[in-house]
Amino acid sequence: MIKLTKPLTIPFIALGIVLSLVFGVEYNCQGEEMFPIYYGSPFVFKEKSLGSSMEYFYSISGILLNVAIWSVIIALLRLAILKTLDLKSKSRILTKIYKGTVIILVVFSALNIGISYIGIGQGFKKGLNYWYMDLDKEAKDWGMECEGEWKFWIL
Repeated sequence: MIKLTKPLTIPFIALGIVLSLVFGVEYNCQGEEMFPIYYGSPFVFKEKSLGSSMEYFYSISGILLNVAIWSVIIALLRLAILKTLDLKSKSRILTKIYKGTVIILVVFSALNIGISYIGIGQGFKKGLNYWYMDLDKEAKDWGMECEGEWKFWIL
């Protein structure tokens, strides 16, 4: 029996990081019309609803691309950390700190996935594309100019 928990841990943590917007780009658009705020990490994947402050719409392809990028980053960090721990393999304290950090990240990710699920939009509506958000096209159609700003810990 193959244990699937280890291979799925990195993408799960990556999904939690993406949905939490710990590191992300906030796109504010200027123009004559009201326009939603878009979020990316680095690709656009989340749109704030204009109708409710508690509702968000998500792009499936944006989430998948961001999770893939963050999975690679986390995997490289994991390899570097494990290589460092291997050099100091006699230190059980460092190993316990590493495992504790992974557990904290998994809990953090589970909470963020749950919170994002609560605020998800009202299902699939006619005329909305949940596969891909084209911020540039939307902004051009409405005569808006959007600029992204990298932020740390967007709340």
